Amino acid sequence: MTAILPHTELHGRVVEFLNREAEMLDEYRFSDWLKTLSPDITYRMPVRTTQFLTDGKGFHDFALIDDDYATLETRVKRLETEFAWAETPPSRTRHFVTNVLVERLDDTTLEVRSCFMVTRTRADLEHQIFTGLKIDRLADDGERLLVLSRVIEVDQTAITNTNLSIFF
Repeated sequence: MTAILPHTELHGRVVEFLNREAEMLDEYRFSDWLKTLSPDITYRMPVRTTQFLTDGKGFHDFALIDDDYATLETRVKRLETEFAWAETPPSRTRHFVTNVLVERLDDTTLEVRSCFMVTRTRADLEHQIFTGLKIDRLADDGERLLVLSRVIEVDQTAITNTNLSIFF
């Protein structure tokens, strides 16, 4: 792996890509967001538990979210109807992306680690906050970036929200 330094054009392209993605999600442009995903994407949020550091990071093989392109597309299509009860009225989200680290794995693949905070407000209920680390594999053809895989490592061990109907 080769680290990509922050002052380089490639690092800037990746940060711009992540910021544009956050904007799409916050503006309910889910169909546009789907176009940034590979048809072969894996999109996972593994379950986290509290444990001693000597026992590992605390993530398990089973996941709260374990989607592929077809399930993400189905979720998006459902959100575009009036039958998405978990999102009626729609959540208001704000995605924050920071601490972006980029490494080149090979000529066309990047690994990107970024910290996130997502706030969610729905109806007149109290807001919710998710924080954590996203580990993305991106395809880079020199002109366009595409998400090949995403692992969402939330900091919370107990998700107290009524549902996980938002995207990260």
